[in-house]
Amino acid sequence: MLKKWRSDSKDPSVDTFKSATLAMLKRFGVPPEGLELKIESRGVPPHGGGEIILSIPIVQDSLKAISWIDEGMVKRIRGISFSTRVSVQFENTMIHVARGILNHLLPDVYIFTDHKAGPQAGNFLCIGKGRWKWTTRRNKELSPSEDVGEQITSMLLGEIEQGGVVDSTHQGLLFLLCALCPQDVSKVRVGQLVPHGIEVLRHIRDFLGVKFVIKPDPSTMTVILKCVGCGLKNLSRKIS
Repeated sequence: MLKKWRSDSKDPSVDTFKSATLAMLKRFGVPPEGLELKIESRGVPPHGGGEIILSIPIVQDSLKAISWIDEGMVKRIRGISFSTRVSVQFENTMIHVARGILNHLLPDVYIFTDHKAGPQAGNFLCIGKGRWKWTTRRNKELSPSEDVGEQITSMLLGEIEQGGVVDSTHQGLLFLLCALCPQDVSKVRVGQLVPHGIEVLRHIRDFLGVKFVIKPDPSTMTVILKCVGCGLKNLSRKIS
């Protein structure tokens, strides 16, 4: 599926979707073969211009219930920094600042670069930092690349401090996937519930009739949720 797309400050970036969301889908039984996202070009506000190709294989029967409460330890950090229609030095500066902070915590840190120019750079002059913030030469509120790198790192460390098996932006999708599973128990751990996650829980209750048992874990300041899925199945699959 070819989709027009742009990075902005409101939604998770396409890089987050590629590195984190697809991995989460695999846990729920989405076949890994053919599950991929390709970034053809980058797009940023206000005019976008980016293109991605998203391929999702058919789930033959249904998703699978999971027990996912072990968040584990952070052993390595992999990231990606992209820039469009600016000097690549902006990107290198952001990475240098981010690595300078993260290397005090663990040695295995690698941040890839994705510098776009020409037709692959969308329709606007921009330097980006994923879902959190972006700056442009036409924007009145310019942020030095050093500050951008520091802010990105601070937000990453904040998500890690919250705990849980997914970051705060993925809470809603995690709950929805649990609710769509077969009539079996799914159990997951997240950090502090965010407003978006709470609203998704309400929608799941209203539309699917699935209610979650929510139990705070004071020892880790996280929250454990469990539910019995609604038993959604793919009834349009071919019968051999």
